[in-house]
Amino acid sequence: MGSKSENIRWYLVNPEEFAGNGWAGVWAERWVPDAEAAIASLGLELADLEREQGGLLRVSIDSPKGVTVVDCEKVSHQLSNLLTVENVPYERLEVSSPGVDRPLRRLRDFNRFVGHEVSLKLKKAVENQKNFKGILRLGEISGFVLEYMSDSGQKPVQLNFEIADVAAARLVPHLQF
Repeated sequence: MGSKSENIRWYLVNPEEFAGNGWAGVWAERWVPDAEAAIASLGLELADLEREQGGLLRVSIDSPKGVTVVDCEKVSHQLSNLLTVENVPYERLEVSSPGVDRPLRRLRDFNRFVGHEVSLKLKKAVENQKNFKGILRLGEISGFVLEYMSDSGQKPVQLNFEIADVAAARLVPHLQF
């Protein structure tokens, strides 16, 4: 196995396009672009990557049509082969959908879910507040806007932000039975 610097393609990852600091971890590993291509070849997209204690490699996949167990099975098979060929260390591979509270990690996630309700945690407080919930909109010039109700509930407030300002973001689940 090569040195850590050989295993990471920093130049492929733009930290300005990632919410939080997750881009510097597993997202920056050399095998990720190949994994993303394999997942895309199946008509799916890579939604999230995580490494957990005990060697667990967690991969979330998504599609506008949704994700089935068969989709997870196909991706698991493809990634198992890729990870073996690339000599990627892991003990267990878990492939699943991102769930109803899907994390928004990359710029394209934010663009895809414009108009949806999201919960947003900022890296730095705005008026003594870091956590917000509202409708995600595109900014007029750049970045994004979160429309949310003021504490009084009387009027909507707009929070302008860039991806680099975000510590974490997730879709707010809306379940209908």
